[in-house]
Amino acid sequence: MKSNFRIAFAAALLSTVAVPALAADLPSAKAPVYAPIVDDSFDPFLIRVRALGVLPNGSSSTILGGPIYGASLSDNVVPEVDFTYFFTKHWAAELIAGVAHTSLTGSLTPVGTNVNFANTTLLPPTLTLQYHFALGQFDPYVGVGANYTWFLQTTSPLTRTLGYGDAVTIKPTAGLALQAGFDYYLTKHWVLNADAKYLFLNTDANTPFGPNTVHVNADTWLIGVGVGYRFGMADLFPTPVVAKY
Repeated sequence: MKSNFRIAFAAALLSTVAVPALAADLPSAKAPVYAPIVDDSFDPFLIRVRALGVLPNGSSSTILGGPIYGASLSDNVVPEVDFTYFFTKHWAAELIAGVAHTSLTGSLTPVGTNVNFANTTLLPPTLTLQYHFALGQFDPYVGVGANYTWFLQTTSPLTRTLGYGDAVTIKPTAGLALQAGFDYYLTKHWVLNADAKYLFLNTDANTPFGPNTVHVNADTWLIGVGVGYRFGMADLFPTPVVAKY
């Protein structure tokens, strides 16, 4: 009798040890829980390449105090590069650079034929302070800033015809710049962009007839579409990966 009791007690004791051990060997029914990977890095740099329509006004230009009838500056489409630096999620500064060729044409009389007063190349760097609405993938923005335009390599078919050569010099000028546009983020880094700026520009030109004898209204629309790449310091200087064994 005692022998049977000892056998039963030993079996019960072994079962209390074996059941937890067996449970430990069985696979868990619950899937492992991993912490979510969140990329909350702030990328302050944005570089874009755009096709830029340069649409100057030219109307209300004058020569020797009288109107240039039908005065206009020719339109152009040029490549443009711009650089944006984000101070915060919403505030940024943008600088654009590009050149465009234009011609000032018009007539000296109301019924006269158009003549080419000057051909010139515009270099209009523009710096704007922007506010970005940061609506996720779609990021509209507005901006205000300043423009400074140089007029380079100016020639004048009119003064050539009159025997004075290319004796026309258009003075550089500064003006207010207004801006509106949007970025659409295809990925964290790549964006599509559409942008419009209006430059308030007026300048004078020296001619063989005296200083400041031509006044040019050069108010200009800059309409651009393009693609950009946004990045941060980690993209410029990636942290080396150290393997662990």
